Amino acid sequence: MTLKPKTILENGDGLFDTHVTVEDLEEVIQDQMKTNSKLGKSTKYTVIGEGNGIMSRVILVEPQWTISDDHLPSKFVLKIPYCVHIQGLIGQMLAMNPMSEEQEAGLWAMWESEIQSIHNREVNINKIVEKWDKREDLLNPRVYFSKKYDSENRNKGFIGMEYAEDSIVRHLYVNVKPRELYPVLKFVAHFQASGLHLTDEEKQSISGFDIEKIAGPLMTEDGIKGILQQVRMMNPAKFDEKVKKIEAFGMEIVNFELASNLNKYVGIDQPVLAHGDLWATNVLWKEKKEEWIVSKIIDYQGIHMGNPAEDLVRLFVSTLSGPDRQKYWEELLEKFYNFFLEALQSQKAPYSLEQLKESYRCYFVFGGVGLVQLFGPVTQRKLTMCSPDENVEEYQKVVLGKMEHLLDDVEKFHLHSRNVTKSYKKPVTRI
Repeated sequence: MTLKPKTILENGDGLFDTHVTVEDLEEVIQDQMKTNSKLGKSTKYTVIGEGNGIMSRVILVEPQWTISDDHLPSKFVLKIPYCVHIQGLIGQMLAMNPMSEEQEAGLWAMWESEIQSIHNREVNINKIVEKWDKREDLLNPRVYFSKKYDSENRNKGFIGMEYAEDSIVRHLYVNVKPRELYPVLKFVAHFQASGLHLTDEEKQSISGFDIEKIAGPLMTEDGIKGILQQVRMMNPAKFDEKVKKIEAFGMEIVNFELASNLNKYVGIDQPVLAHGDLWATNVLWKEKKEEWIVSKIIDYQGIHMGNPAEDLVRLFVSTLSGPDRQKYWEELLEKFYNFFLEALQSQKAPYSLEQLKESYRCYFVFGGVGLVQLFGPVTQRKLTMCSPDENVEEYQKVVLGKMEHLLDDVEKFHLHSRNVTKSYKKPVTRI
């Protein structure tokens, strides 16, 4: 009797409960890095980045290479999709909406397929970026090797990449200064500009991102009520009235149509390359002479062709203090647009500065509400992991400050975007 292989939604027997074994790594390393070396018995494996995300196991590997090759790294980061938490999500969905065995099997299969596709798109964009000129303007970590999922490989996907030594994450509970974001803005500008030259085949290799399929199970009517209740309980005295105003909008604030098709509403004809998950934990920093310098931008699982403001909304909401974001968002968009024009050189810009600002206003509600969950359980889990010498009380104050201003702006920008969608006129089809 042949046992059915476990899916990536279940624990495996490999490294740190994944399905990937050392032997799997060695096979790909030898093939793609052109070496006969293996990972010796003294190789050290350490899980890093716990509490910064929910889609992957991230492991620092310090190899003891059995054969010395100059091109082999002394350390590398191994990223493996690890989505056991999806079991809990599916359980919640089934509790609210019971299904037949056939329907439930289809739901599990959908999630498995979606996670495989997300990983494969990240592998594909890494390969595309490696071919671009002006790599010095980009902040992607170098990728050494990778393995995609396919019909024969259902549960052993991974990426081995450069380790950014001495780099840290400045989580949601840290306020980044507006000027410190300039290198990130320049990166996004060059990323978008270079993405305008993708071939049809390259675009196809990163297509398939469906925000409604990914976020839809969480952003139901009951899901939104639960999210807003979590926000209310963060500080009932301060947030109750603000949450009530948003609750009054009902499911209007979850506008998948606007989020997925924003370009048509603001008049942008050509979509641009979007990172898709550019929030605080995907920016790595180094401290030099008491200044914070951006080191790397990581995690391209959400890669897609989309609207130019998507990444900027998530970046500003998750990194800046509430007052700084409200005061400087237009100035930062102007700075970004100048970087974008520089990156384009003589090429015509696919959108104007005003279209960028209007995109920011219209995407803010969907992007902001999507981040609310990260201010709650993800951040609280991370805070429990802080060392005794860290000022957790101050961190909590920062999170509450960002949330307070986020709630204000969700209300304001929802009223704005609602008017945009109401006044939108479909193009006239001429025969």
